[in-house]
Amino acid sequence: MNSNIKSSAELFVATGCSHCPIVLNELSEQLKKGQLASLSITNIAVDNTKAAELGIRSVPWFSLMNENSLMIFSGDHTPKEIQKWLSISEKKDGMQEYIEEYLNNGQLMTITQAIQIKPEIFTHVIAMLENEETGMTTRIGLDALLENFSSTTILQQQISTLKKIASSKNTRLQIDALHYIALTGDVNNKAFLETLTTDDDEQVKDAAIEALETLDDLLE
Repeated sequence: MNSNIKSSAELFVATGCSHCPIVLNELSEQLKKGQLASLSITNIAVDNTKAAELGIRSVPWFSLMNENSLMIFSGDHTPKEIQKWLSISEKKDGMQEYIEEYLNNGQLMTITQAIQIKPEIFTHVIAMLENEETGMTTRIGLDALLENFSSTTILQQQISTLKKIASSKNTRLQIDALHYIALTGDVNNKAFLETLTTDDDEQVKDAAIEALETLDDLLE
């Protein structure tokens, strides 16, 4: 594991939960070994306040968080799985590995929840959009993810990067970025989209026109 970045874990359990002891024991072991910086444990049968705030509906539920990432997990996880994700969480691009695997496994709402808890990790989503090597299956998941953040501050804060992508030489990425700029729901982005409605590339021009229509719909 990366000795320079240590994650902290937060675990929610409940009295009578059959899978909770396995997760609790493994996270406790990792804490003892110095692989975790800290471990916070809450029994929701005693105090459900924070669990309700986080929208936790089942236990065990735990998160791994550091300056680069926030990964959340629910349900049964083996010690080996926990060790795997703890190691990945400490990697510079570990958050992107997590997002890709969870999106490809249909866990869209899990990623959405993680971003809502720690909005800073949304930058990893944008980086994956910008990466030409991101696979089509993952891009489909990312598209659905960005739809979940339509007209939100979280998406609006990424406008400079989205405009950069929309001005790149990669037509596919340009088209995607134009759609996401529209999804910001910010009228201030209208002028930028208008400039691309006369682009030499017919695909980019059509995408810009469509993006303007989407933006206008969101502004109504």
